[in-house]
Amino acid sequence: MPERVDPLPSTKDRMTHSAPLLDARSGDERTDRAALGPSVASPRIAHIPDAASPAAASPRATRTAVTRVCASVSVCGLVATLALPLVQQPDSADSAAASQRLFSEVSVDDLPSSLADIDVVDTDAPSPVGYSFRARSVVNYPFAAPVALTDPFGYRTAPVEQFHDAQDFGAAAGTEVLAIADGVVSEAGEATDGCGFALTIDHEIDGKQVTSRYCHMQTDSHSWEVGDAIRMGETAGRVGSTGISFGAHLHLALRVEDKPIDPMPFLAKYYRTDRSESTTPSPAPRDAESPRQDSGVESTG
Repeated sequence: MPERVDPLPSTKDRMTHSAPLLDARSGDERTDRAALGPSVASPRIAHIPDAASPAAASPRATRTAVTRVCASVSVCGLVATLALPLVQQPDSADSAAASQRLFSEVSVDDLPSSLADIDVVDTDAPSPVGYSFRARSVVNYPFAAPVALTDPFGYRTAPVEQFHDAQDFGAAAGTEVLAIADGVVSEAGEATDGCGFALTIDHEIDGKQVTSRYCHMQTDSHSWEVGDAIRMGETAGRVGSTGISFGAHLHLALRVEDKPIDPMPFLAKYYRTDRSESTTPSPAPRDAESPRQDSGVESTG
């Protein structure tokens, strides 16, 4: 007779007899494993949290706010970095401004109400795109060929806020500087006002007393002396960075009847004007023993 085999307990019976009972307060198992028999294993119950605690995950709104704050900080940092080179200590800024004023010291009272008030200057005359030395002109440019124009005549805000009484030419160091017209040397050598190694020439042009001043030239780049007669196109010196200067350039200052004017309209007008009895500059007779410093510029026209 075959041996009777008891049927296996159903799933419900197994769970009923094998599931551990937990105390609501202590969590200790109260199931009597021995009562279930040696062949029945108690199932393992793992604790699965229902949801993450609020501290474990940041809400979306909080993440968005943090992102915006970080972006704002980054932008502020970038702005501060870009602005940093423009910020100077008060002492250094005042020192730079004071030094620059030593050289370009022009008061508003020294200026004409407008360039139109000086009839020697045609304010509508544009500067030519290209030029070369023109022997029959009343006035020539201070270079044999065009160079870059940098700091113009007028009020400026950098490196200091003040009036700039000249036109700056951004020629390379050592470039030959030419006398713009015939005249007589009234200042030569190292200046004491920040102009550096300089040359000043007095002219009479179109019945007006005109002065041209060439600043920041290389030391000993000319040997002119006060009283020497100088001809248009002769070497006035070479571009340098002496005196109060932030780099090699020519600072050309013009005065008509002792009033500062913009050099560019003046040069443009008289470069196009041919010499005549009324416009030809009339320098003092040249001393036979005074040095003549030829520029080597070929005449045209």
